[in-house]
Amino acid sequence: MRRFVDAAGSGPLTVELPVATILDDTRFALAAPRQELLIWPKPLPPHEGRRVVQLRPPLPKALVDASRVLVLTSVKIGNDWSERPPHVLAPERVGGTPSAVFDVAVPAAPAETPVAITAYAYRIDPEALALRRTGPVEIPAGASLEFAIGLLLARWGRDPVEFSIEACAGERCERLFEERFDPTEGEAWRDRRVDLGALAGETRELRFRAERLAEGSPFSFPIWANPTLYAPEPRGDRRNVVLLSVDTLRADHLSAYGYARDTSPFLAESFARGGAVFEQLVSAATITTPSHASIFTGLQPASHGTTDGMKAIAANIPTLPEWIRAAGIDTAGVTEDGWLGIRAGFGRGFDVYEENKSPNIMSPVGQVDVTFAKAAEWLARNRDKRLFLFLHTFQVHSPYAPPERYRDLFPVPDPDTRASHERWRDDYDREIRYVDDELRGLLARLDELGLAGHTVFIVTADHGEAFLEHGFVEHGARLNEEVVRVPLLLRGPGIPVGRRISAPVAHVDLLPTILELFGIARPPWLEGRSLAGVLEGREPESALADRALFSETRTKLALTAERRPVDFPVPAFMVRVGSRKLARYPDGAGGFHYELYDVASDPGERRDLLPEDPGAATDLRALLDGYEAASAAHRARIDAATRDTAAVPTAPSVPLDPQQEQKLRALGYLE
Repeated sequence: MRRFVDAAGSGPLTVELPVATILDDTRFALAAPRQELLIWPKPLPPHEGRRVVQLRPPLPKALVDASRVLVLTSVKIGNDWSERPPHVLAPERVGGTPSAVFDVAVPAAPAETPVAITAYAYRIDPEALALRRTGPVEIPAGASLEFAIGLLLARWGRDPVEFSIEACAGERCERLFEERFDPTEGEAWRDRRVDLGALAGETRELRFRAERLAEGSPFSFPIWANPTLYAPEPRGDRRNVVLLSVDTLRADHLSAYGYARDTSPFLAESFARGGAVFEQLVSAATITTPSHASIFTGLQPASHGTTDGMKAIAANIPTLPEWIRAAGIDTAGVTEDGWLGIRAGFGRGFDVYEENKSPNIMSPVGQVDVTFAKAAEWLARNRDKRLFLFLHTFQVHSPYAPPERYRDLFPVPDPDTRASHERWRDDYDREIRYVDDELRGLLARLDELGLAGHTVFIVTADHGEAFLEHGFVEHGARLNEEVVRVPLLLRGPGIPVGRRISAPVAHVDLLPTILELFGIARPPWLEGRSLAGVLEGREPESALADRALFSETRTKLALTAERRPVDFPVPAFMVRVGSRKLARYPDGAGGFHYELYDVASDPGERRDLLPEDPGAATDLRALLDGYEAASAAHRARIDAATRDTAAVPTAPSVPLDPQQEQKLRALGYLE
């Protein structure tokens, strides 16, 4: 494999590589205009009726020398965003500071309705996109060139473009590919493959051209995505990996973990009896973003710094897909957006990152079924390659809305008299069954494609969900087992059949485990350890015992049975060693409240052991009290080790784009 978008010697980090997003499908590009934030959502003063607002935001540093820029604005009326027509303009310089000056038509709205505007800008530089050269390329036997073509923001431009590729020896060139791309015929990426067999053994320069055919539009952004040269080699016993994260899935509501309801017969059949189960996975946090950032970095939230949904993964910390991609393996992610957006860094390292942004989570259309269908399409396109696929679905997240055909599943007596949290739990269980059924179909497709025999499939979750076990519903401010104990199931080549591992493990163990499954050396700063040795019988299960595993929350709110929010001081931390678990909650007066449980004898956490013996957990208390300082010191060591990269000492906050905001509102995170 040779990727032509990568710079020589750039290492695993991809944060500086150009990317382009078309119809929520993001890919690396030979060249692409970079989106720059002009206006963070800016509230407008109250006004009744339609109006035109003139804006004069200063240009960001990356655009100060641009001769022309494209500005895209969105207007928010109440909670609804709408995209406005673009502006193509030459920056105005007032007092030496270049600014973008443009008008935005704001639709009519009642005076009391909140209105806001956000804006982004792109540099218009057609010459930079017209021709790209690769330099000399040795063409091996059996080689092919794969790529995609697309027009960024074609809905506004509508300018046809002819894409072509030439293979050149000096000035002698022959055309390998040409295609006319008319955006009126559909904007989606077009995946293409060119056989290079006739050039085997030769050295050629590849030239990627994009010629505008009409130039009737004020701009055009033709994009070459992921041009990559492939040559065949024996697969041997090298494995693929698929990692599925089912957001908000607690372990004890799965059949494989002993749940009374048959919520997940396929997981029980194919993964528990046909693979391996880790019975005790401690989630890194109680919310989506920090837990997934721990899965992607092998670090605890206090170390990686992505402690809430508004923080991005630091640019100097390589992520799991970046390590895998750097090893010459194809990578893809299919997610349902929300807190795993591109802006937060979760798309880094993925050759393809598709975000299912449908905000209507009250209907299953556009959720797990679409997510798995997109995954199956990518697998079919890439079945002859080594691959890593990450999947994420919000399907079982509140509000719980199983398809109508599941409404009679798990019948209960007198359903109309059940308490609200019981009805929510019923629908939550039905949602799990729906995901289980869809997963059965995805694994069947994996088998049809001939991939099952050399693909390890991993199922986990970021956190669980409460149903009043400790006085609250959903997840956030509390560190009880219903929220921090999540599933981990594996099946595939090298995974023992019917194996159950009771030793506690953590989210930070997933990155080193997956790297070892691929045969990739682990970076030295990880806070987790590989589980592959225990899984494959090379290490005893005792190798995982007696480790300190941490979880944390910086979420201030918990919800009562009536979904009334209750404030809690933050941050709160938890440590588990063996079956002993100690949680530390701020008491709001400068001190802390501690709770100690033995989750082996008391899995429901009904008996706090500290009142009986206040000195019972001095070792665990020392670990919790030193957790933040130890994490800060560890992060300093990582930053020192990566000082030659684009180090970011703290995780920066990033704005929500309008579509992402609507998705998070549908999930209940925003009012």
